[in-house]
Amino acid sequence: MLDQGQFDEAEAQLQARLAEAPDDHDARLALGVTTFLHGIEEFSQTTYRFGVRDVTRDFAMMGPGFSLPIRPNPDPEPVAADDVVAMFERFAEALAEVDAILEPIGDQPAKMTLRLGTVRMDLNADGEAADDENLWRFVEAILDPPQRDPWMEPRGDDFEGIEFEEDGPNFVDPEAEGFVLGLDTADAYWLRGYCNVMGGVADVILAYDGTELFNRTGHLFFENPTTPYPWLVKTDAGNNGWFNEFDVLDFVALFHLLNQPLRDADRMAEAHAHFKQVVAISRLNWDAILAETDDFYEWVPSPDQTGVLPMRLTAEQIDSWMEFLDEADRILDGETLIPFWRGGPDGLGSAHPTLGVNLKRVFTEPTPFDLMLWFQGTAAQPYLEEGPRTQADFWQELNREFGRNFLGFSFWIN
Repeated sequence: MLDQGQFDEAEAQLQARLAEAPDDHDARLALGVTTFLHGIEEFSQTTYRFGVRDVTRDFAMMGPGFSLPIRPNPDPEPVAADDVVAMFERFAEALAEVDAILEPIGDQPAKMTLRLGTVRMDLNADGEAADDENLWRFVEAILDPPQRDPWMEPRGDDFEGIEFEEDGPNFVDPEAEGFVLGLDTADAYWLRGYCNVMGGVADVILAYDGTELFNRTGHLFFENPTTPYPWLVKTDAGNNGWFNEFDVLDFVALFHLLNQPLRDADRMAEAHAHFKQVVAISRLNWDAILAETDDFYEWVPSPDQTGVLPMRLTAEQIDSWMEFLDEADRILDGETLIPFWRGGPDGLGSAHPTLGVNLKRVFTEPTPFDLMLWFQGTAAQPYLEEGPRTQADFWQELNREFGRNFLGFSFWIN
């Protein structure tokens, strides 16, 4: 069903199985994964309908992962600021739904084999999951093609009997067909963690009123925005790329307008709860990974397993990740402060010797957001305290442990 983009049918079948057997955690894992993919499809359909511009293509020269396969819409609907808010609200709801589906699995055994590369989506809502709408296009955009060959070979006969007619309606790239994931309890935790990461980001976006930002710069991201400044919208004849002289001015305006009033302060508290949950789930995720005794198409492997990606984690790196989770918890709880970057003996760029920012209060006592005033430091004033602060040496050593690519690993291992 997923190979044909039949998400509604797959969800209905899995829900029926769970109605008969609520403890069928294999079905619950499959339902969570299917609902997540369906939510991605729905979000993509909305962005297509509103004609989201693929500004990432302008950064393609920077390397893999910067250009995503966003289908251009030849006839996009008008989009207003409230439409963008509704789009993020629905996405946040879908993420919460996935988390709620997967939570009852807990630490109980659950398994699902997924050919991620053959999943098709109806990204433009035309009722068809076309050849160029499979999930593999997104995988290819993120992974570096020259590095894929070593780990794309299928292992075992997990899909014996499934044939794909070359050049036919069901043809699938052999590399995509070979990209198999053996999902299990640990991956249920992993997916829940990512739903909370994205849910927290969505809540931060929804906490603030970006109407003025959209009205003055929405044309950078949408083909047909409804704003008081229709003359900002580009025509085909005048579109010479994202970095013409007017785009630069619009980009400057974008940063200038990142001074948004609060729309819903409760969303910031909800975002904080999401990020706390991410840390808690990550610990459970690693408990589950390290308890595994099999080695089957692992997405995030233990040091004793072989993953589907050409990356390995050592026991020392996992220990460092656990130390990071402890530090993240202390920062989110306000027990450890973020060093304040102003007021040191050497002026700008020199950290204050005793003051730090209480990140928990940033979420629980939100104020209007002004990016430039945060850079300058005065926006941090309500949250400055004296107390223990996170140390640069800790973060430098953490980055060294992960080959000076801690951020890249963190996006993967969650």
